[in-house]
Amino acid sequence: MGIISNFISSLRSRVVYISSASARSRQTPIGLEQQASCRSILDCNSAHVAMAQVLHVVKDDQDRVRAVNRKSPYTRLFERPNPMMSRYDFLYALTWQLQLKNTALAWVEWEGVTPKNIWPIAYRSFEFLELADGGYAVQFTDTDGAQRLLHLEDVVILRRHYDGSGVAGLDNRAADPILDLVNDLDAGLADAVTFSNRIHGILKQRKAMLASSDVEASQKAFRGRMEQAAKTGGGIITLDATEDYTPLSANTWTANAAQLKNVSDRLNAYWRTPPDVVSGTASEQTMQNYYDGIVDPIWEAMGQAFTAALFTAREYGHGNRIMVVGTAAAGASWATRLSIINDSKEMGLLTVNEQRALLNYPPVEDGDVRLISLNYVKSGDQSKYQLGKDTKDEPNTGKEPEQNAIPAE
Repeated sequence: MGIISNFISSLRSRVVYISSASARSRQTPIGLEQQASCRSILDCNSAHVAMAQVLHVVKDDQDRVRAVNRKSPYTRLFERPNPMMSRYDFLYALTWQLQLKNTALAWVEWEGVTPKNIWPIAYRSFEFLELADGGYAVQFTDTDGAQRLLHLEDVVILRRHYDGSGVAGLDNRAADPILDLVNDLDAGLADAVTFSNRIHGILKQRKAMLASSDVEASQKAFRGRMEQAAKTGGGIITLDATEDYTPLSANTWTANAAQLKNVSDRLNAYWRTPPDVVSGTASEQTMQNYYDGIVDPIWEAMGQAFTAALFTAREYGHGNRIMVVGTAAAGASWATRLSIINDSKEMGLLTVNEQRALLNYPPVEDGDVRLISLNYVKSGDQSKYQLGKDTKDEPNTGKEPEQNAIPAE
């Protein structure tokens, strides 16, 4: 963060005031990412989002992509966001922070008018400040406790659970009761396992023992006989007429299966992540629903946030956008991918390399061409195609040309 520190001095004297409490970040629950189940869910979602591509595109007035600029400095920015991170690392870190704190920040470092690096901001807290000459800055406290200051227009802001009442998303305190249940179950299970490993049985003695020292001595003697039997006695313990030993078989589960599943389902429901997606056993339909409901909205939010931070209003007006898109048919099965290729190949919807991308194969030279079947023509060109008759001189009646009847065999 040394670069940020050098930049701060130019802003410090221009800060006027802290606008309000709503201009500050919200408190992050302690220990959220330390819980094993939560960490698995955070990792799952971050890993799926991080598989995306980030592209500079140009859209027309109908919001359709008319050009993809893969050689643009904006596209190259996300191929290597900064000297310390790959694209995957950057998107993973941003998604992790978005889920953990419900507000994720990244700083765009400029070299003149060209973006040089983009850094995720690891913060403890942040607040928005107004500058004396207009505009705003973001002041944040980093993980080392140092305060940093950045121009707001150079900061990418992503929000989750955002109600519009401030500058940050809501906190995750709604998950505290679920986490308390999970922690209690984990602690109870650990205690039960410890008990079952240390308490093996109950020894009853029919002879009268008034002193506690007599009870302890008898217990110690019996334990010695058990150890001796395990070592040299063939595992057989002899008892006299005054002793009665009952082995204990402690149940290590402190809650039944239905209760455990209920708690687990509540945790997965809070993160909106099905358990079979986390475990990697989800069906194709479940994966499609997961991408539609969780991953795609994050990609859309990232694209809009990157666009706002990287392009001026004039550049935006000319159609410049940043799009975050997934790999081809993400979440689809091999059968579905092959079906897409077979069903679309005659219409030329996909290039050779796009078909190979569906199968996770690398592109080939001259593969960016579309192959199309000659069995399909425009409806108005049927006569010319079938009979060699040019219909361009015929009057336009607004109706489709009549087709020759095909006799039944």
